[in-house]
Amino acid sequence: MANNRANLKTLADHLGLSVTTVSRALKDGPEVRPETIARVKEAAATFGYVPNIGGVHLRTGRTMKICSILYAPEVGDYGDPGFLAQVESLSKGLETSLYNLIVLAQTEGQGPLDPVRKTFEQRLADAVIFSRTTPQDTRAKYCLEQDFPFVSFGRTELLTPHAYIDHDDEGAVFDAVATLAREGHTRIALLNPTGTLTYLGLRVQGYRRALREAGLPFEPSLLRTAPLSVRGNREAITALLADDPSVTAFVCANQMSVVGALEGLLESGRDTVRDGLRVVGFGGMPFRMLSEQKVVYYYQPQRRVGTVLAHHILGLLNGEPPESQQSILTYTRIEDLRQFRTNEDLGE
Repeated sequence: MANNRANLKTLADHLGLSVTTVSRALKDGPEVRPETIARVKEAAATFGYVPNIGGVHLRTGRTMKICSILYAPEVGDYGDPGFLAQVESLSKGLETSLYNLIVLAQTEGQGPLDPVRKTFEQRLADAVIFSRTTPQDTRAKYCLEQDFPFVSFGRTELLTPHAYIDHDDEGAVFDAVATLAREGHTRIALLNPTGTLTYLGLRVQGYRRALREAGLPFEPSLLRTAPLSVRGNREAITALLADDPSVTAFVCANQMSVVGALEGLLESGRDTVRDGLRVVGFGGMPFRMLSEQKVVYYYQPQRRVGTVLAHHILGLLNGEPPESQQSILTYTRIEDLRQFRTNEDLGE
């Protein structure tokens, strides 16, 4: 047996069962008795049985691959630890299935739809995962029209239900601004990334709702946009404080914007601890401040995102309706990044 690859017939002959029964048992078929399933799986492990993916493809037309789209311009030359952590947990979540993960990059010269269309037309995968969604996302529309299974990391405003996972950015920004208002801050700025992604609008909704419930006016001058970079947010904070020195709280987007905001404050002669200023950020990777500046951090581990993505994409491929494969993940509030706990401490 060591020199021959075990197949379904090998297991069937060894167990005295039909090939059909063995095949159904390996898929946990409800028509097969539990004790038979256990016997078949034990024999499969003993003989080192591995499904013939080529045979599966010939019988079903499935590639047994799932494609995750990487937005390359945001990664640049330094890599994206958040995306890598997400890919690791996504791959791990697929290990119990026959599916393998492939990653396809959306390069700077491509539009968002290009890699998704390529995946579908060239039959590179049976389903696709993509992020950076817009309210009327062309990729989601395309997949719905082609009946191509997908899970988006981010929501849309499309009327046709589809599978997605998203962070609760509206709820987190609401919580951040409401907390700042209770602490006595009345001049609270929201720094949003540039662009038209869905989550940016959700952040503004949470911001405006918190101001309204706190009895504070919405002032358009306190809503600023900047590229998701240290430099962009440093310049945005510097310009904001030059226009309005009375601002005492700054709700940023991610780790880079937090660093940029702190640099802008320091360049403007301000200190979060000494001057009672508040900086709030959001992110999916462990991030501990090495300076004495205080930052409140809303944390959503990217490993958790990958795990849920795997669950949803496998659910779709197993015939579950898209309405049952939708998740909005809440953030964990870290009160001070100077004492950030590791993901192990957070139970991740």
